[in-house]
Order: sequence, then C-alpha cells, then structure tokens
Amino acid sequence: MEPMIEFMDFSFKYRAQKEPTLRNINLTIMPGEKVLIVGPSGCGKSTLAHCINGLVPFSYAGDITGTLRIGGKNPAELGLFGLSKIVGTVLQDTDGQFIGLTVAEDIAFALENDNVPQKDMFLKVDEAAELVDVKKLLGNAPRELSGGQKQRVSMAGVMVDDVDILLFDEPLANLDPATGKRAIDLIDQIQKKKKTTILIIEHRLEDALYRDVDRIIVVGEGRIVADTTPDQLLAEDILKEQGIREPLYITAMKHAGCQILPQDKPMHMETMRMEPYKDKVRAWFDRAGRKEKKTDSPSALKVEDLYFSYVEGKPILQHIHFDIKKVLVRKWGDRQLNQMSNSPLILTSRFV
Repeated sequence: MEPMIEFMDFSFKYRAQKEPTLRNINLTIMPGEKVLIVGPSGCGKSTLAHCINGLVPFSYAGDITGTLRIGGKNPAELGLFGLSKIVGTVLQDTDGQFIGLTVAEDIAFALENDNVPQKDMFLKVDEAAELVDVKKLLGNAPRELSGGQKQRVSMAGVMVDDVDILLFDEPLANLDPATGKRAIDLIDQIQKKKKTTILIIEHRLEDALYRDVDRIIVVGEGRIVADTTPDQLLAEDILKEQGIREPLYITAMKHAGCQILPQDKPMHMETMRMEPYKDKVRAWFDRAGRKEKKTDSPSALKVEDLYFSYVEGKPILQHIHFDIKKVLVRKWGDRQLNQMSNSPLILTSRFV
C-alpha cells in the first residue's frame, strides 16, 4: 500500500529566517491512519501542517530540501488547488474559514466552484450536514453559532469535497473541555465512517486522547523527537522533557512513585489496568490528603437559571446555575509555594 503522506529527509527554512524551522523530517503516514502531532509552541508542528496542505511553499515562501509526497504525488506539481482536492484543513480560527452567508452556502462553496449540478449539491450538503449534526442549522448565519457548532460547520465544509486527508490544526483551541470532547468524538466518528486519513495537531494532549489514535508524533525544535503509540509515549518521560503537559492522572501517578508500563494501556484512565498501581497511589493519597475547610464566603458571581440564544427559539445555553465564592488570599512563603507546585491534584476514586 502506498503511503498517503511521506516526508524523506525533508527540511524547510522560511525566507526571513537564518535557521530551518523543520530539520531532516522522515515521516510516513498510511491511508486511514489517525495520527496526533504534538509539541510546544514554536516547535514547527504548524509548519509541518502547512507543508501538507500546501500553504508551504505556495503562501509561505522558503527553501526546501528533501522530498515530500502527498497521495504519491509531488505537491509542487499539484499546486494549491490540486492539493485542496486531497487535503481538507480545519483551522483553529473557524471564523476565518467561513465564506457563505448561511451554513448551507458555506458547506456548498467547494461544490459551487466545481460546477456540481444543483440537485447533486443539495444531496452532498445534506449528507455532510447530517454527518456532523448541523442539519438543523443550515439556514443560520455562521456568526450566530457557538464555538462548537462553528467547528462542525468547518468540518462539513471540507468533507463535502470527499478529500483523502483531514487535517485539524489545533481544533480544541477555542473550545471548552466538554465541547472539545464532543469535537474529538466527532472526528473519531468521521474517521471510522469515511476511513479518511486524520491528522490532529494539538497541544491539549489529554483532551485530544479522549478517543483512540494510532500514533503520536512529538515535534521538538523542528525535529521528530518521537513517533510511537500513545501507550508507549505515556510510559516514558519524553513529553515532560519537551515541555508538553502530560495527562494529569499520569503526572500524579508518577509523582506517587509509579513506574507506568505500556502494557497496562495508560492512554485512557477509564480503561487503564490500575491494579499494579493501587498500593502506591493509595499510600501517597493517605500521606498527602487533607480536608478543605468549608467557608461561608459571600458570592462573587452567581448565575441562576440562565438561558441565552443568538436567534430566538434556538437556545445555546440552557438552565445554567453556578455560584463562585469570594475567597481570602493569604501571603505564602517560598517553601509553601514549592510544596504546592510539587503536589499535583488527582481524582482518586478508582484507587480508594
């Protein structure tokens, strides 16, 4: 089977820079794979994405050495338009991706450019909208949507063209954790139904791993630092060395003295084999645990039964209640601050 994406000794340097942003990249991604690319800010992961979707070199000029093949073809020969038929990109700033005045117009934009007959266009728009669950919003203007809904519309807009590769550039950047999980779940459903090659570029590792991925690529200082399975990566210290935040339960378990093994499947806390770690985590919890004192502080911000909608009759927020209390802040010494920074918090319901 021919690789869908193949970098061979690939390097790239922006014209305005002295040093390459990408150095000696060797990476192969096969059709139907779901790959997560992580790395700290400025490591080159976005530039890697730009090379795949054609923004490098067609929008961002620079010097290229080595070889890149997308779908077995040379991107320079395909051109930006040709690449757009293979790679669909969902940007982190969804507002910058909208073209149409309504959701339906926006999804149909690529089809209109291809002169698709109107009858076929309606069918394709309905199919894409159904897949991402925005069919009820087809008449809405994009500006009337919530962040999560905008993300879904952007997905439909690139899927309607039946691309082979879906590239998500930090899809969780503007989403709260709950909406982010729904977005990751939707990406997972799309991959399973369409067998599309999926690339997710994200720094919120724990949220991105809400659903399984085949591999994780770690990028550091323009190089590929690791290319391995999630279970193997979480058992090592590569993420910490690269300044990438591990899932909190992994950090807490390591802090408790646990040596995590990949065969215990640490990618998901819910399904991880916990038996070998219970004694150490329970002992650590008993040492560190302390009860918080309840206070009767006055409310700083209180919301009761809040509803909100951009369009009447289509609520975005429903039945929202919360109460944020005022708290007293006392001055801490350096020793106390150091103790706090070395004590990660964890929900230990699976251990105690």
